[in-house]
Amino acid sequence: MLFELEHDRIPTAEEAVAFQRQYQIVLPEKYIQFLLHFGGGYFGYANIYSLDKNSCFFILNHNPAIRKDLLFMADNGCGDYYAFRMEGGRCKEEIVFCDHENHTVQDTDFSDVLEYLAKTGLGLV
Repeated sequence: MLFELEHDRIPTAEEAVAFQRQYQIVLPEKYIQFLLHFGGGYFGYANIYSLDKNSCFFILNHNPAIRKDLLFMADNGCGDYYAFRMEGGRCKEEIVFCDHENHTVQDTDFSDVLEYLAKTGLGLV
């Protein structure tokens, strides 16, 4: 049942390249690979934003224009976000946590999006 929840259309490799070119963002390789196999949307107990412009999970719909140092890639449903740090338009693989109550950005133990999904979405340790 956890994998029968709403999800987005799986992008093609060409669409992933076009997205990066259009928005001048270099996405993490493991994030791209996940999207190319599964798309965005719900994944177990987690969600992950997508490249599907026609979806409520579209990554740019969840990112404030004022943040140039972070790219939100998921949320926890309580107002907090998981994000990639960005430098010069290039996303790092590591995931950080953005707390909406105290407006802080905290490092996590998620070395990449796959580890985030395994631990948060599947509850694997």
